[in-house]
Amino acid sequence: WAIVMIFFLPGVSRILGLSTGVAGAWIGTSEFADAAGFAAAQAYGNLAGSVPGIPGSPDDAVNGFVLMKVIGRDIWIGIWALVLSIVATTRWDIKDGVKPNAADIWWRFPKFVLGFFVASLIMTAISSQFSLAEYKKDVVPVLTGPIKAMRTWAFIFSFLSIGLTTRFRELASVGAKPFWAFSAGVVVNVTLGFVLSAVVFAKYWSALSG
Repeated sequence: WAIVMIFFLPGVSRILGLSTGVAGAWIGTSEFADAAGFAAAQAYGNLAGSVPGIPGSPDDAVNGFVLMKVIGRDIWIGIWALVLSIVATTRWDIKDGVKPNAADIWWRFPKFVLGFFVASLIMTAISSQFSLAEYKKDVVPVLTGPIKAMRTWAFIFSFLSIGLTTRFRELASVGAKPFWAFSAGVVVNVTLGFVLSAVVFAKYWSALSG
């Protein structure tokens, strides 16, 4: 479904004429994989300025996606994962005569959240020394530009690896029930994400770069 959404979400956004910020937020609420979401947001952002009827700047799509997916979803997932890891260690998995081990909480905790936190601290420390105009003029070409290039290659190798490691026979052996269950989740996620992004908070996402 992540691969399908790379084409589906930008395509529907283009048909509806969504602004890049709104489309990016919708992709952020709907995509389950970070790499696929970035690819979809970048693809739609690239249409801004070259395709009539698509308002917003190219960066708004990726910015909206990052704000929604990474900050709005992934970090909260990390927080709840920490809470559940504590509950599981101290309540659910208690064995008679065995005290809860704090190391179990660490092993259950999703480490990617720490990466987000450290990256945020680094970028905040760098950007806080510049005004917005100075940041766009001096920092973006030197720092953000190379990172975007690295991101593109990282996505290419990620999808190449996914393709090389996919085993359709193993997927088929699981049966159809998991597929339909996940598909139902996709429908709910995409629908709810559209309502929140394009209806409830449309004004905010449309003015993302304003």
